Amino acid sequence: MKGEVAVVASARCKSCGHDNTPEARFCANCGSDLAADIERPSPVEMPSAETAVPAASVEYMGFWIRFGAAMIDGVVILLFFFLLVRFAQDFFVRFFFTSELRALLLVIFLPWLYHWLFIGLRGQTPGKMLAGIKVVNAGGSRPGLGSAARREVLGKLISSIALCLGFLWIIRDGQKQGWHDKVANTYVLRAEKDGRRKKDYAVP
Repeated sequence: MKGEVAVVASARCKSCGHDNTPEARFCANCGSDLAADIERPSPVEMPSAETAVPAASVEYMGFWIRFGAAMIDGVVILLFFFLLVRFAQDFFVRFFFTSELRALLLVIFLPWLYHWLFIGLRGQTPGKMLAGIKVVNAGGSRPGLGSAARREVLGKLISSIALCLGFLWIIRDGQKQGWHDKVANTYVLRAEKDGRRKKDYAVP
């Protein structure tokens, strides 16, 4: 290419230190046999792909920070429930006219809808946003509505069986997965501070 200077390796004589042309057989200064004691420059080591591009580190989030985020989400759901009763009372009384149906709305339907939409579309509920954590799939992206449905409905139902052992499993699991995470193949990681979503790594 234009502007580049070609560097030609020389054959240096070990006897007198004279630099000879690469094709020289004998030293032009002292006449020594260059084939026997030729000193050529050592090749330059190029960094391997492994050292040149370090692997992205992944930090899995444990039980207590996730528990704290769940408590915040519980408060948000309660506030939403009271706002629904206050500002949509006619609708609420018409469709949820018994205390049993209202309890069903509060305990099952609202939490499921809340977690399904937030996890599927954003990978974070408001509680997880405040805690600085997020739910991702194996590729490091937000789970999507399909995986979120498996995680929040089927997965959490399984995790709740046997005295919530599926949630406590997070404590001993190497990748901090509960049973609901394993059902949907999701992971809970620390969210980036600038809010951007990583796309250049896969969760190991």
